[in-house]
Amino acid sequence: MPKLVERLNEENKKLVLERDEGKKKLSRRYEEIKKSISSIVDVIAKGYFHPSLHEKLTELEHQKAEIEVRIKEMNNLPDTSFITEEKIRQYLLKDKEVLEAGDPHRIKQILPTYINKIIVYRDRIEAHFRLSVDDTVCAWMVAANRSQL
Repeated sequence: MPKLVERLNEENKKLVLERDEGKKKLSRRYEEIKKSISSIVDVIAKGYFHPSLHEKLTELEHQKAEIEVRIKEMNNLPDTSFITEEKIRQYLLKDKEVLEAGDPHRIKQILPTYINKIIVYRDRIEAHFRLSVDDTVCAWMVAANRSQL
């Protein structure tokens, strides 16, 4: 259990860093678009107008709106927190009864909770796991050579 907690928290840190970097990139692009829009508006305000300016302005406004939505979505993602052994135990215990009952249909329903995907190659199998504990979603990948199975 301590190794699982350590691994989940390592992956959690990676996810937080990736999310933060993504938000920074979107924010930079958003500012670039706002500057471009402002430049076009200034040109039009000076009395210069061409249909291509209108097309470009419309395109930039559309991009700006899309980025605003994406930034809002990213800001609405649940805050990640440190995962403890107790949180993991509580999370796993909720599905313990399903696993013990052995009903293949119900087990199949809970598998996506723990397994993101499994990829089979000629020489290895990759299992991409995930775990969501108290709005903290962690993902990790395990690869094994076929000879290890």
